[in-house]
Amino acid sequence: MQTKVLVVGVVRKDNAVLMRKKPDGSAPYKETWYLFGGETDGSRVPDDAIRETVLFQAGITIAVGQKFSWDTEIKHDLDGIEKYFVYLDVLCDYSGGELIPAPGIEKLEWVSTEDLHQYDIVPPSRILFQKLGYLPE
Repeated sequence: MQTKVLVVGVVRKDNAVLMRKKPDGSAPYKETWYLFGGETDGSRVPDDAIRETVLFQAGITIAVGQKFSWDTEIKHDLDGIEKYFVYLDVLCDYSGGELIPAPGIEKLEWVSTEDLHQYDIVPPSRILFQKLGYLPE
C-alpha cells in the first residue's frame, strides 16, 4: 500500500481557525469542511509544504508554530487508490494577505472555535480539533 505524508495546518487568527469547504461531490469526503494539508515527499521540508499549500489554496501567508501530534488513516485518495495517510499536525498563525480560494475550493471561512460544532468537518480534522479541545470527544 502506498503511503502519503501530509502536514496538516491549523491556521489561527484571533479565536478562529481557517476552514475550507469541498465542492459538492468531491471525494473522498463529500461536501465537508476541512483543514489545509501540504504533501511532503522528501523534496520539501514540512514547514515549507504547509506554507506553500496555504499560500496557493487561500492566498495568505502563515507562520508555522508548534508541531504537536500526528494521526493516520487508510482511505481512497483522489485517484481512487486506497492509501495509508500519515498526518503531521502543526499550529500556524495568520501573517497576512487576503483570502482568495484556489480552484477546487468552494469556500474559505474563518470559523470561531466555539462554532466548529456547527460544521460538517472531515473525520481527520474533527479528531485534531478534539485533541486541541475545540470539540468534545
